[in-house]
Amino acid sequence: MAGYSTKEVADLVDLPRQTIWELARAGVLDPEKTQSLQYRFSFQDIVILRTAKDLIEDGVRKSRIQNALSQLKSQLPTNRPLTSLRISGDGNAVVIREENRLFNAESGQLHLNFELTEGSSVISNFTQVAESDTEEQLTSDDWFDLGVDLEAVSPDDAPAAYRRALEIDPSHGDAHVNLGRILQERGDFKEAEHHYRLALQLDEDNVLATFNLGTLLEDVGRIEEAIDAYKNAVQFADAHYNLSRLYELIGEHDLALSHLKKYRKLIDPD
Repeated sequence: MAGYSTKEVADLVDLPRQTIWELARAGVLDPEKTQSLQYRFSFQDIVILRTAKDLIEDGVRKSRIQNALSQLKSQLPTNRPLTSLRISGDGNAVVIREENRLFNAESGQLHLNFELTEGSSVISNFTQVAESDTEEQLTSDDWFDLGVDLEAVSPDDAPAAYRRALEIDPSHGDAHVNLGRILQERGDFKEAEHHYRLALQLDEDNVLATFNLGTLLEDVGRIEEAIDAYKNAVQFADAHYNLSRLYELIGEHDLALSHLKKYRKLIDPD
């Protein structure tokens, strides 16, 4: 079934179900209803709920969040979602950020000692912000964090979040590593290796990328290359264990024993 259940969304964004239902009933979210009248939430809904959680953590009252987001949504052009705005908290106010300016989401008034120009309207200010050429609301780190969250509740959707992070910032090494791991688990070894090696081009000391590359090379039977990779990831105890197995496999018994001892020392230093 498409979309996410209330339980999945509550676990994902760490918000009470009641808060999610209140925002849905206020029209802030756009969930679908199943034949059994259960909500199914979209990816966009999740992004908005993450914003709502941030506002709550900033000290904004839930009633004000609900009112501000509902008002914003009703005044935006129909082709512009709430996620196109930079929404944050300022004291107990919900504000829209545009460069060095803060618009109050309920009144349209400018914060930071700016005044509304005479004759301007709340709607025109909202529209101006929504249609500005600012960058997309979510950063590459935001998309990466969302990918990590999605792995817990909806793993099939996580790769799309990691890919979006990389579209925004191709140098996001952690996104390359996590995407590579998922692709490897799915058996797409060629693309997984590509992402591991991109991560290593960005940071040759990325131990996790090196270790994961070793496991991939072992999966596809490139044993000598896997050994070379594990040798560069010996900060991980498991790298020593894997080296011990592979050296034993190719008949290097002394090296196998040496790495097995190092592995045991790392996992039980006493």
